[in-house]
Amino acid sequence: MSDLEKWVIRSFKFAGDYVIELTFTDGKQQTIDFEPVIGKGWMASLKDLAYFRSVKLNEGGNLEWPDGQDFNPEALYDWPKFEQAYIDDMKSM
Repeated sequence: MSDLEKWVIRSFKFAGDYVIELTFTDGKQQTIDFEPVIGKGWMASLKDLAYFRSVKLNEGGNLEWPDGQDFNPEALYDWPKFEQAYIDDMKSM
């Protein structure tokens, strides 16, 4: 299985206000608290909880919100490795 294939999200569910549990095609599960990485710039509208919960899986198997916001699928798959970069990006806005 290629990296691109394993990064595809098979399913997700909410585990808290801004927390989503992801299951990838290779069976890996990742629980992500998005609250520290949303609220500024192009992610500002995700701070509205109703809007945040309007997320769907797009055709490529990635999380996507109605206005097109999404996260890099590799980052979602390896969130512990990428989380701080997203947090730092939000602080710099």
